[in-house]
Amino acid sequence: MGMPKFFFDKIDMTQGQICLHGEDEKHIKTVLRAKEGEELTLCDGEGMDYQCRISSLADGVQLEVLSQAPCETEPKTKITLYQGLPKADKMELIIQKAVELGVYEVIPVETKRTVVKLDAKKAEKKVSRWNEIAKSAAKQSGRGIVPQVTRVMRYAEAAEYAKELDTVIVSGGRLGSQILLSPDDLVKAVDGEMADIVFCENK
Repeated sequence: MGMPKFFFDKIDMTQGQICLHGEDEKHIKTVLRAKEGEELTLCDGEGMDYQCRISSLADGVQLEVLSQAPCETEPKTKITLYQGLPKADKMELIIQKAVELGVYEVIPVETKRTVVKLDAKKAEKKVSRWNEIAKSAAKQSGRGIVPQVTRVMRYAEAAEYAKELDTVIVSGGRLGSQILLSPDDLVKAVDGEMADIVFCENK
């Protein structure tokens, strides 16, 4: 696996200098054992990459921006993954692999056949954890954005949300695999039972 990409908030960039703290600082210093003068790739989470050189490790990780260019790893098609809540911790692996494969957004869906039921407090905690996994996977796979894992939606709400997208691809479940030309067809075809995975793509 190559060198991870680090994400930063553009408010932390001043006059061509970026400073990293927290987990990124720890990773760069203790895991990568990076030295002053070495170069790293940073990303603003909006599709722009910054090639940087470490100028100081005294207070956080101070980096000098050498150049910037659009990230070339982002797919041209934005894909949203609607994922029914699986048992145990399978969701974490699903999110990790989906982000690595280029998914733009992940929407956890609770359906009438879902075994896992989350109350508001548990759901909030889970979503926070899932977003951390998405961010880590985005770093490791060199993404230009950090895909968002939304709050858990019920089926009817998720189907309504899908109406804003262009194409729906249903995979698995009693439907088999098929392409639905209109997101409205999703409501009629699945009828609240939710196939294993539903992808919606937005050009």
